[in-house]
Amino acid sequence: MSLELITALYFLILFGILFMGLPVAFGLGGTAVLFALIFEPRALLSVPSAFYSTPWNSVLVTVPLFLFMGSLIRFSGIAETAYDAVYKLIGHIHGGLAMGTVQVCTVFAAITGITPPATTTMGQIAYPSMMRYKYDRRIAIGCIAAGGALGALIPPSVPFIFYGLLAKVSIGDLFMAGLLPGLMLATFYTIYIGVRCRIQPELGPALPADQKFTRAEKLTAVLSIWPFALLITIVLGVIWGGIATPAEAAAFGAAGAFVINLIYGKLTWGVLRESLVSTLKLSGMGLWILIGATVYLNVFNTLGSQDLLTNLVLSMPGGSTGILLMMMLIILVLGMVMDDWAIIMLCTPLFIPIVDELGIDKLWFGALFIVNIQIAYLTPPFGFVLFWIKGVLPKDVSMGDVYNSVGPFVVLQFVGLTLIFIFPQIATWLPSILK
Repeated sequence: MSLELITALYFLILFGILFMGLPVAFGLGGTAVLFALIFEPRALLSVPSAFYSTPWNSVLVTVPLFLFMGSLIRFSGIAETAYDAVYKLIGHIHGGLAMGTVQVCTVFAAITGITPPATTTMGQIAYPSMMRYKYDRRIAIGCIAAGGALGALIPPSVPFIFYGLLAKVSIGDLFMAGLLPGLMLATFYTIYIGVRCRIQPELGPALPADQKFTRAEKLTAVLSIWPFALLITIVLGVIWGGIATPAEAAAFGAAGAFVINLIYGKLTWGVLRESLVSTLKLSGMGLWILIGATVYLNVFNTLGSQDLLTNLVLSMPGGSTGILLMMMLIILVLGMVMDDWAIIMLCTPLFIPIVDELGIDKLWFGALFIVNIQIAYLTPPFGFVLFWIKGVLPKDVSMGDVYNSVGPFVVLQFVGLTLIFIFPQIATWLPSILK
């Protein structure tokens, strides 16, 4: 059997297994072991190595620490506090609650580093509030889904940690590279909501005139989130300033979240247990996927398929631009059926040799990669954010309602991705300045 056919079957069988619903880690590892047994038994020697060496990478220490920080903060009441602040500050503006929801999601993303917490929490808090004030369902659902997806991009982004580990790029630089694109997308969402609700006020009615708040009440609401803002600033600041490594900053963040919950009286044995269990589950899932991907790619390389793939892609017409667009399309399609961690761990080792051959900045490519994953999160039929948000919305909200709500936000994500593609400085300027 030719190497070309073996390589094609290697991918096809993997995706067939994943479509059948088998866990990603076992799909990756199982496919690799099967092909090694048939075509290259000596590749099986890489399996014990993957189990032994992968968990001991020092970069991985940041993952459970940031996850623990985000899980603790989720129970601290930050979402309710921040939403109360935007309710009092801009609720009197048409679309103000939806714009505020995007802003709260942005703050939440800067604390948790992943997508589900902001999506599910704001779905439970913001959606009922907007419905109570007669907001259009599409605006209400769309702003939560789009804002929640920012968790993959706004630092401290866990997807960036995995990408940096596999691409051998500084985690601190990647965090900086994701900040401006994340804030740019959040700004796009806010402007879109504001303009559309100004033109069509019935989509986002302003709060009743009798619900007015004094300056003192507004100031108190804003100041109430200062511990969270301080925690975010310190954690990211020590990384960007070169004072601490990402692992050290993550440890500080986890300790800070613990103290904040303690001060606010939210730290109970139940909260601590739930946070630890959630961290253990997510970290374990990520580690198993990473081990499975390592085995899969080790066998892929031993078969000689990586060289074949690299040469095949580099020989395609369209030059580096065409190759980049093809890789972005692959990531987008995979994002409809796989979670972000699995995509990063599968595609990064496959694409990075090609990126290196083309001389493309891996920092810029990483920003494009994660923004593209955000788009895939919102893209029907299998965008993961769509199912997360559907799970917390009332039963009268159909999956069709969720699909219909995200269209304009997906367009804005494509606009953002296009701008980063045309102007790499959006991702690379901040890291270069802070260096």
